[in-house]
Amino acid sequence: MAHVTRRFFLLSSAALSVGCAIRGPGADASQPAPGVRQPVVGQSWRYAKHDIFTRAVVDEQVDRVATVDHSVEIDSSYQAATSDQNAAKARWGAALLQKYLGHRDSPAGALPSEIQDPWGMVAVDPHWSQVQVYETPIPLWPSQLRPGWQTSISTKYKTPANQDGLPWRQTMKAHAWETISVPAGQFRALRYTNMIQFQNDDSGRKDSLRQETLWFAPEVGRWVARESTGSYYLDDSVADQPFNESGFRWELLEWS
Repeated sequence: MAHVTRRFFLLSSAALSVGCAIRGPGADASQPAPGVRQPVVGQSWRYAKHDIFTRAVVDEQVDRVATVDHSVEIDSSYQAATSDQNAAKARWGAALLQKYLGHRDSPAGALPSEIQDPWGMVAVDPHWSQVQVYETPIPLWPSQLRPGWQTSISTKYKTPANQDGLPWRQTMKAHAWETISVPAGQFRALRYTNMIQFQNDDSGRKDSLRQETLWFAPEVGRWVARESTGSYYLDDSVADQPFNESGFRWELLEWS
């Protein structure tokens, strides 16, 4: 019974958090959806990655289209932010917050490639703590760009540390067209959310949940802002309360 209550608490809390996401002014659902920019070799997107709790800049991520065939391969790399940048962005309480957060830390440099097969459906995603390979490709953005569209995906994923195939259940829902401002400019974007329940490849973590809010700009062919948080329970913990994963916000700096 406690397990059911805990799951209900997680889903209810996540739904409330989505409703409180920061929005740009000028939400407008009346205009028709524009077509999505198609991939061409050399297209790129550069993002600033912020710690969602402390607002510190963690690193800069660059995604670049490497090949376009029946699938699309996107090379990813990132460079760690300087200590001066982090110091300027730090907020009080950061050290205490970090004590209770899980970590998704990796050295700066190249990531494995992102594979979309076809465009808009991700088969290999390197942007989590470990690269994830899905049994069935999952959508990166709503296949119908309209508020109210929703889909649920049930598949499995593998990581380099776990080759058994772990359950991955995701609900994607489109909410509204909004005007959002990021360092790269102002964009009309569709705000949508992902609610993800999955089995962590760390066997000590139970009831893992991730929640994302993204703003997808069709003219850019990718999201211009993205927020991701997560929580889990420890199997051997005496405390019946969730622990937080690290949370991040990405904002588009430039694109070409």
